Amino acid sequence: MMAHPIGVLATPPKRKTGPNAGFAANSVKRALDTQVRDITGRVPPEVMAKVLKIRQTILRILAHWDNFGPGSADLFVVTRTATDYLPTSLAAYLKLPKADSARRAAQDGRTARQILLDQLTLLEQKMNEIAEDVVRHDLDRLLAHGRFLEERFGRSPLSLKPPTSGEE
Repeated sequence: MMAHPIGVLATPPKRKTGPNAGFAANSVKRALDTQVRDITGRVPPEVMAKVLKIRQTILRILAHWDNFGPGSADLFVVTRTATDYLPTSLAAYLKLPKADSARRAAQDGRTARQILLDQLTLLEQKMNEIAEDVVRHDLDRLLAHGRFLEERFGRSPLSLKPPTSGEE
């Protein structure tokens, strides 16, 4: 049996630091998984497809959660979508008797299914918008780093200008 140095046993585990150190991406993932599990077989296929698209987009966003600034409004919206807005829409729909969900439910003539699909479309659009912002931000960071390298180390190998004598 190998002895462990005392420092290993006495040292607390490293905590995540950064602007969103308190954010729990895993709890957002669990909330999404719970929603999918709870509605499987209980909602029409088009509703299930929308929920799965929203889930996938949120998971893509969560892969970059540590890039969001402190107190990020986008990160808040993503979290609330997974833990409140989406579950609330689905729960309200599921409380209706199945027969009522296909009948006219609103003054404007939409059925409960149509109302739910409209709500899911709004959530999907917002999640897509945030996902696009994440990609744009990552691309901007890549471009900024390229400019830094160009300034730091000189001419880019992609430059169209031939090197002048004396340049390396």
